[in-house]
Amino acid sequence: MATVTFTETLPVNPTATYAERVGFVLGNLFVSAIEAIENYKLRRETLIALENCSDATLEDIGLARCDIAGIVSKI
Repeated sequence: MATVTFTETLPVNPTATYAERVGFVLGNLFVSAIEAIENYKLRRETLIALENCSDATLEDIGLARCDIAGIVSKI
């Protein structure tokens, strides 16, 4: 799965028009929404993958079944 990561926000030019500033805000809002969706998908896929592992496999990687929710919530 490809992950898209945006780490920079658009700078607001102090001389920008109102419409340009609104555009910057909407652009940043869109980027934040995309990041939230990607993070949700990653957490969901990780949760499903770990829940489908056997207890022996989880023990091999140092996890207990009760640890899965805590680990996924930190992603």
